[in-house]
Amino acid sequence: MNSRALTPLLMLLCLAHVLAAPTVLFDGQSLAGWEGETNSVWRIREGVIVGGSLNGNPRNEFLATRASYKNFRLRLDYKLVGTEGFVNGGVQFRSQRIANPSNEMSGFQADIGAGYSGCLYDESRRNKTLAMADTNLVARVEKPGDWNHYEIVARGPEIQLSLNGQRTAAWVERTPGIAAEGLLALQIHGNCKAEISFRNITLEELPSPTVPTESEVLERFGDGQPGAPIAAFAGGKFSLGDKETVVFAGQENFVRDQKLGEIEAQLASAFVVKNPRFRSMAWEADTVYEQWRDLNFGDWTRQLETAGATVVVAQFGQMEALDGVARLPEFIAAYHRLLDQFATRTRRFGRNSTLAASVSIQG
Repeated sequence: MNSRALTPLLMLLCLAHVLAAPTVLFDGQSLAGWEGETNSVWRIREGVIVGGSLNGNPRNEFLATRASYKNFRLRLDYKLVGTEGFVNGGVQFRSQRIANPSNEMSGFQADIGAGYSGCLYDESRRNKTLAMADTNLVARVEKPGDWNHYEIVARGPEIQLSLNGQRTAAWVERTPGIAAEGLLALQIHGNCKAEISFRNITLEELPSPTVPTESEVLERFGDGQPGAPIAAFAGGKFSLGDKETVVFAGQENFVRDQKLGEIEAQLASAFVVKNPRFRSMAWEADTVYEQWRDLNFGDWTRQLETAGATVVVAQFGQMEALDGVARLPEFIAAYHRLLDQFATRTRRFGRNSTLAASVSIQG
């Protein structure tokens, strides 16, 4: 077979590998492929993995895979119930067993329970929460004492956690020497009377990234984490709290103002005791219909999260007005769709036309 004939075949084989079905890590019947304290801590009950006891758990215990994984999307369901102590568990990944004490593991953990669900923790290594989930967001999506769905994506230096379909934590690992591959494990925390259950555990292996991931690109602009949407202005009146981040989104006028700084100067003067910060995301070619951005720049929610936006000042319509009255309904619909995207981060909006009056009154 010549090289020309081999090329399409190789492409098909690579595509088949990428699109391969997720691997089932637990079949509901046995703990094949897993290791841990299966005599007294971990067992199968009614088709799910159960760890710990309502009579008490004296120390951390982990049920770990025998295989290591590097780049993947891990999905599973968990349920945590408890009566006393630090009722907590977690899902380890890119981790390893440590020698002393032998029951412990070291590595990344998607935390569960005790106010830490949705957080990314570094177990027995840096011993700190790397990415703290918004407690208001978690309170909205988690179902305590019931089944919840966790998704963990680890690809290159990027890690993302999602709880019941809502992204709760994002992290880009920059510290040299942190392992990019390792075991998976299920944890029940010590010093509590609790049981944790797991089911529907599947893993989809992902290719190594050949370009910077979205989180790596966005990290250049800030380190904001996912959170519950910020409420609208009280009484519909523009105001700023302490150290707010005001983001400008719009067209050529805002691009020019980024260089002149007139609106920023007025806001900074009017709210000087509040110490506001400003970020411009305006672009010459932006319209309500489309906002062009570089590859992997992220959607509006990700951009606003990363910048830590609390207020969005929008200016659209000048270019669109050239389309005439006939497109007015389309413009209104598109503007509402754009505002809906902003609203996933904050419902505090300002319009350039009303901002000057507000600043004048405040100043």
